[in-house]
This record gives sequence, C-alpha cells and structure tokens, in this order.
Amino acid sequence: MCVCFLLSPHAVQFSFPLNIIMANLWLFAPLVSRVLEQTPSTNALVRTTTAITMFHAGVKSNVIPPSANATVNFRIHPSQTVAEVLEIVDKTIDDKRVKIEATSAFDPLPVSPWDNQTFGPRVFHQTILDVFPDVGSVAPGICIGNTDSRHFTNLTHAIYRFNPVVFKPDDMPRFHGLNERISVENFEKQVEFLFQLIQNCDIDLSPEVHMNFHEL
Repeated sequence: MCVCFLLSPHAVQFSFPLNIIMANLWLFAPLVSRVLEQTPSTNALVRTTTAITMFHAGVKSNVIPPSANATVNFRIHPSQTVAEVLEIVDKTIDDKRVKIEATSAFDPLPVSPWDNQTFGPRVFHQTILDVFPDVGSVAPGICIGNTDSRHFTNLTHAIYRFNPVVFKPDDMPRFHGLNERISVENFEKQVEFLFQLIQNCDIDLSPEVHMNFHEL
C-alpha cells in the first residue's frame, strides 16, 4: 500500500505547504516516505522491518562457540512477499555457511477494498464519526501487528483491522514491553465503538459517507 492511500485524505487537515505536498503524493510520495523512515513508529508503515529477537551461541566465556543460531522477526510490508524478503536476506548475508530457513511465515494479506461503495468502509466511516465526532477525516492505514484475521481469508477479502484507541507518543514504547496497558477511557471507547459498529451494521443499507480527495 502506497503512502498516497494513507495520507491523501488528510491533505485538507494540513497547513501550507504540507497541504500541497499531501494532496499531490503522486509527485511527493518518495520524499514523504523518506521522512516517515526517520521515526520508528512510522518507519514500519513504508517498509518491511527487521528485529533480531533471539540469539544463541556459546556457553562459556573462554570457548569459541562451534555454531550460532539467530531468530529474526520480519514485519513484511504489503508490497512484498516472504520469498522476496528471504531473497534479500540471502543476498545481504552472502555467506553459504549461513543456513536460512523460514520457521513460521505467511505472505501479507491482500489490501482490502476501501471505497464508498463497499459496505465495510462505509460502516467504519460512520461508526468512527459517531464515536469520535472530533475526527476531521478518515483514511485507510496499515496494521503493523499480526492478527488472527488471516484465518478469515477463505470467507472474504474485505478484512479490516481497526482498534478504536487513541495512542500518545509515550504509549509507543510500551507495545509488547514493560507496563503495556491502555487507559480506562480508551477501554470505554473500545466498548462504545464495538456496540455502535454492530448497531450500524444492523441496517439494510448503510448511510452514504461523503468522501473527498482534494488536489490542490
């Protein structure tokens, strides 16, 4: 998924000159991507990320280990596949003594439809505005965490991963870390959102949602 789909709908929320840049990502997308790469929280939106999570080698400080084993976790970007990532790793290491194998891997799911004629996005738009009335615009994004949604691909390609929680910068280091938590207010919003989502789905025809794609 290109950053164009993520940021273009927010163009009107920015002041000059960012509004011009965001409204014309067909031209400025490479520049915006380079900026997003500079921050860990947004870097994962534009590329496959890599993290060495486990490493095993020697057992004594004065003995050279005969072998070493490392487990690397990749969060694969929707524009890539497992095979492509393994090929990049192999070319980067470039050492035939190193054995590379995927222990548990699956390709990213197809990008779900996001248009005002698809039932899912229309209901999401309406529910977000119902629960978060101060939201200025709604746009698709990338879920950088793994979910169980891949088990539903035999039922539908319209799979949406959304967590109605407002995260602040100081919440980011707590993801899968120490003192991981959400606030009571966020928990209440989650319950309210799910309730409203079910209510909005229980209709014959979801309400029309106004969508603008501004080009300045």
